[in-house]
Formats: sequence, C-alpha cells, structure tokens
Amino acid sequence: MLEYQKQNCDLTLAEGLQCYYDSFPKNKEVFVDTESSGTLLRDHDCTHVIFGLDISLDQEAILDTWVLWGSRFKWSYLLGYNRLPQIKELTKYLFKELGVMGFLKLYWNVMAVKRKVIFKTFKMKKKWPFQVPERYLNMKISDLRKMHGIVVLKKEDLNYAPLVWSGSIDN
Repeated sequence: MLEYQKQNCDLTLAEGLQCYYDSFPKNKEVFVDTESSGTLLRDHDCTHVIFGLDISLDQEAILDTWVLWGSRFKWSYLLGYNRLPQIKELTKYLFKELGVMGFLKLYWNVMAVKRKVIFKTFKMKKKWPFQVPERYLNMKISDLRKMHGIVVLKKEDLNYAPLVWSGSIDN
C-alpha cells in the first residue's frame, strides 16, 4: 500500500502526488501538463491521491465514479481531459487492445466497488473540487479528507479480479 492510500496520511497533497508519480513503473509514461492543458492532468492525478487509488486500469474505472459522484466540476473542464492528445492516443490504444468487450468486462468486474464508492460519496461533507486550489497542495491529505468527509476504500473493499492486459501493473 502506498502512503497516500492510507486514510490518515500525513503527506501533503503535493507529496502524495509525487508518491503517486513515483509508483509508475519505469516503462510507464507519466503524462505532464503543457501550456495548453493548464493543470488538467495534475488535477486528475490529485483525484487518484485524494481518493486513494493507484494507476491500474481497474482503479481508473473506479475513480470515474469518485469523480462523477464525489467531485465538483464543470463538464467542459472534465471533458477536456479526453480531448488531450496523450489521453486520446492512450484511449485509442486501449480500445485496439481490449475492444468494447474488454471495457465491458473491466466495468463489470469493478461494479460492486463502484456501488461502494457511490455510497461513500453520499456521506461526504462536501464534494472534492476537481480543479484543485493551489493552497490544497500544501495541505495534509488527512486534513483534506477530513474537510471533505472522504473515506478511502479499504483493501478488502477492492474485491475485484484485475483486468489482465499488456499494460497491467504488479501491485
């Protein structure tokens, strides 16, 4: 388990973000923001950290539910993520390898976890701001979770069969 995945993590959000980036295997590219993307990639990566999820495709699918139900966002900003060139390229690659059936299997495998996430979002004090305020980067993850009422999934909540594909990671 990575440090930022612990409910009472004492790292700042910036430190948790670095821990998240450090968890990428050497053969996996970390997408970084450009002038045209602003902080969109960083903001997305902060959701992995605040909700305690790793870089696997399975947990990316789980993150979709955290973002949609537990985050405050503008649709135009959120949809901009899928318009980024590196995300478009990755999505094209994934569809080529997995196909529609692979994506259906992925979402089917994590459906029970997604339901747990929805229930957790109902208990939040306030939604997470998808566009992360700069001041949040210097705040402790544990304090941010308390402020928003975020309770991360426990290991036993993550009861799914991981999707096996060429980009699978070892946890």
